Amino acid sequence: MGHPGCRMSFSVRLEKEMPRTFGLVDSKVQEAEYFLNRIINADMFFFGVQCDAVAFTAAARSITFAMQSSLKGIPEFNSWYEEKQKELRADPLARFFNDFRRISQHIGENVVVGGSVDRENGVLFYFGSLPDLPNVPDLDVASACKQYFKNTLKLVYECYITFPTLINGKWYFTKEHFASLDKTIEDAVEELGFPRNWARVPGLDEDAQWFCLRRQADGCNIQEQFMNWLDKRVPYPDDESTEVEDLSSPS
Repeated sequence: MGHPGCRMSFSVRLEKEMPRTFGLVDSKVQEAEYFLNRIINADMFFFGVQCDAVAFTAAARSITFAMQSSLKGIPEFNSWYEEKQKELRADPLARFFNDFRRISQHIGENVVVGGSVDRENGVLFYFGSLPDLPNVPDLDVASACKQYFKNTLKLVYECYITFPTLINGKWYFTKEHFASLDKTIEDAVEELGFPRNWARVPGLDEDAQWFCLRRQADGCNIQEQFMNWLDKRVPYPDDESTEVEDLSSPS
């Protein structure tokens, strides 16, 4: 059985701009969430938490790697992500998980070193400092992993909102976007792999044809994760009321 949040669908890759599909990012988010849920539900399985913490860290850290590989070389993304990298370098939790991944992958040590049990908090596991990683979070393992996952997921959400026509097929396949490229609906149909006259159905106006076309395209495959962890959803052009979030306001 596959991951409940994962589905197979068509992924848009702009061949002249994007080296890889942004679906790689969605997959890494789902992978990280899988291991995070195992940590949260581990009960007293200490060795399991040690293993899953390493796997979670590798998957969560690779979310931004996948983002960069998908959008590498696109000037507007490069300038946007440069600012985000500055924020990540200034974040102690992000630095810790970066170092945790490096040490676990290249040295083999694990900073999940112990745990405790009490009536109020149940079973909690903790990080312990090592010579190669002296600074560890005060948070328990599950809480630290949850916070890091949410922080990384927020970055992915901001990317979806900032670059909708680059990474989201629902926004890429709009009349307005193709007009900006000096292209027609026939060009859009062809990009999706259909005969050029596929959308020209008698009785359907052009807006309805674009609507039908967008139903064949991939959108955001991690809406469930955005809703569960951030209480947010990436808007689509065919929503009843499409309002793109103002990311400059505090959340």
